[in-house]
Amino acid sequence: MKRRDLLKTSAALAILAAVPTLARGADTTGAPSLDADVTAGNLPAAAERVGEEPLVLEPVESVGQYGGTIRDISNEDLGMERMVQAVEPFAKFNRDANGFRPNVLKAWNWNDAYTEVTMRFRKGMKWSDGQPFGPDDFMFFWNDMVLEEDVGLSFPSGTVVNNKPMTVEKLDDLTIKLTFDGPNPLFIDFASRGHYQSAQWLVPAHYMKQFHPKYSDAADTQDLMARYNTASRTQQLDMPTLNAWLATSYTAGQRLVTKRNPYYWKVDTKGQQLPYVDGFDTTLATADSFKQAVLLNTVAGKIDFQARDFNLGDISLLLQNQEKGEYKVKMWQRGDYAWPWIILMYDFNDEGIVDLFYKQEFRKALSFAMDRNKYNQIGAYGLAKPRQFALSPESPEFQSPEGQTFYEKWSTSYIDHDAEGAKKLLDAIGVVDKDGDGFRERPDGTRLQLIIDMPTDDPETNSIMDLMKEDWDGIGIETILNPIAGSEMTVRAQNREMMIRSWPSASGWGLLSAATVWAPIEGVEWCVGGINLGRYYQSGGTEGTAPRPGSMLEKLQKAYGDAVAIVDPAERDKALLAAYEIHLDEGPVSLGTIGEHPSPVVVSNRLHNVQDTGLLGGWDLGYPGTADPEQFYFSS
Repeated sequence: MKRRDLLKTSAALAILAAVPTLARGADTTGAPSLDADVTAGNLPAAAERVGEEPLVLEPVESVGQYGGTIRDISNEDLGMERMVQAVEPFAKFNRDANGFRPNVLKAWNWNDAYTEVTMRFRKGMKWSDGQPFGPDDFMFFWNDMVLEEDVGLSFPSGTVVNNKPMTVEKLDDLTIKLTFDGPNPLFIDFASRGHYQSAQWLVPAHYMKQFHPKYSDAADTQDLMARYNTASRTQQLDMPTLNAWLATSYTAGQRLVTKRNPYYWKVDTKGQQLPYVDGFDTTLATADSFKQAVLLNTVAGKIDFQARDFNLGDISLLLQNQEKGEYKVKMWQRGDYAWPWIILMYDFNDEGIVDLFYKQEFRKALSFAMDRNKYNQIGAYGLAKPRQFALSPESPEFQSPEGQTFYEKWSTSYIDHDAEGAKKLLDAIGVVDKDGDGFRERPDGTRLQLIIDMPTDDPETNSIMDLMKEDWDGIGIETILNPIAGSEMTVRAQNREMMIRSWPSASGWGLLSAATVWAPIEGVEWCVGGINLGRYYQSGGTEGTAPRPGSMLEKLQKAYGDAVAIVDPAERDKALLAAYEIHLDEGPVSLGTIGEHPSPVVVSNRLHNVQDTGLLGGWDLGYPGTADPEQFYFSS
C-alpha cells in the first residue's frame, strides 16, 4: 500500500493534527483491579498516579473497558514484545506513520537556526514504582552513561554534529536544552524511532545508580548494561519502566508475563487510565520452532494478537481457519524494499574481495545474474514485486510526481535478468575462469568465493538464497551459503569477518527511518556497506573503517550530512533525491531481490481498537507499538 493510500484508509488513521483532550467534566479513573490497593493505601488515586499532564489518547474505534490478558508468542530475544510493549520514545509516529505526536515529551521547541532544542517533560509523570520521572533521569543517562568512558556507550545517533557531541543543560525540573554544533532539525525524529533510541535512553536514575561503579561498589558495568540494553531490559523484574505493562515473571526460553503499570501516564478521552488490558501472557519459542509455534497456536485459537511472525505460505491457512480459531486476519503491509536484502560488506577483512565490491561492473554483474521473477513466484507465491534495493515506496520524499518518477527508475535499476551480460561484465574486469574448473578467479588468479551469511530461521529468505546461489554459480561465481545464528552474525559483522549478509524483510524510510540503509552513517548491523563504515561516520572518524576516498560510499555519507542539516522539508526532499542519484549512477551499492510483501496480523474476535493498516517491516516505525496497544481492549 502506497503512503498516499494509507492516508485515506479511515478516520481512525487520520493525522493527529491536534492533541486529543479530555471530555468536559471527565474525572480520572483507574482499573478496578487496582481499587483494593488504593483503598488499602498501597497506591495513590488514579489522578495522582497519572500526573498533572497525562497524555490523552483517542481510541481507534471506541473507549474501551478494563480486563483480560493478551496471549501471544515471541522469540527468545523478546523482539515481538519489545515492538508491542516498549515503544515509548520522546515523540511517537502517528498511527499512519505520517509525522509525529508528543509522547514522553509534552512539547519541544527549536531556535531559528535549529541548533538548540528545548524539551519539556510531562508534569507529575512517574516510573512504575511511583518515583518521579524527569530531566534528572536524562542527565544521568547522558553524563554518567554516554560521557562516562568506563561505561562504554557510543554516542547515540543524532547526538553528534560536525564531529562534536551535543551539550545537555537542565533548565528546571521539567525542561532540558540540547545544543548542537550545527543545524540538526531532525533530531526529535531520529530519536523517536522504535523501542530503541530515546526509549532506550530513558532509564530510572534512582534505580540504575546501584549498578554504576561511580555511585556504588559495583566492580564493573555488566549489571548496569543488562538493564540498559533493550534485549535484556525486560528480563529485569525489579527495574522500573515507563511502559504500559511491567514484567512480573520471566523464564528464559519459556514464558514472559506482564501486568499493568499502575503509574502509566496515559488516559483515554473519558479520563480512564490506560492500559485497558491487564497484561500479556507470552510464550517464548526458540528460533527453530518459533514460526511453527505461532502458526499452530493461531489456527487453534490460542492467540489474541500476533504480528510480523507469519510465513507468506501461511496466509491461505490463516484465512481458512478464521472462524474456527475465532480470529480475524488484518492484512497490513511490511513496507519492505527487499526480502531478502543482500548487503555487500565493504569493511570485510579481505582487501581483494573489497576491491571487487568497489567495482561497479562486478556489482552490476551480480544483479543482472539474479532472476527476480523466479524468486517471486517460487519464494513468495507471486505476492511480492521483483525490485532493486531502493527504500520503501511509502517514504515521504517519493510522494511528489518527481519523487515517484525517480523512485520507479531506482527500484527497477539493474534488475533485468541478463546472465550473458553479467558474464561479459566479469570478463571485462578480469574475473575469469583461469583454471578451467567452471568457476572464475579473482583478477590476481586466486580463488574467488562469495560467502553469504544468512539466518537459520527464515524460510522466505532461505528459499530465495538457494535460487540466487544457482544464478551466481551459473555465471561462474562460486557461492557459499552460510546459515548461522543471529548472535554469531553480529560478532562476525563487528569483527569484519562477514563478506555478504542476507537480511530478511528489510524496510527503511529515507531520513525518518533507517537512513543508514542507504548511507553508511550508523554503527549498526543494518548499515549499508558494513557496521564499521557506519561506526566511522558516527564517531567522527575515531572508530571503524573509512570508505575509500572518492567512492560512492564516501559521497553518500557527505550527501546525508548535507541533507540532514537542511531545515526546509521541501528543500530537504530535493537534496535526498539528489543523494539517491548516487545509487542510480554508481549502483547498485547493495542488492535488492523482491519486496513490498503483505503481512498478516491476527486479532482475536474479542479484541478491539486494532487498526486495519500498518507497516511492519521496519522496526524504526515501531509497529505494532505505533498502533497504541495500550488502547486495545477485550469485549465482554
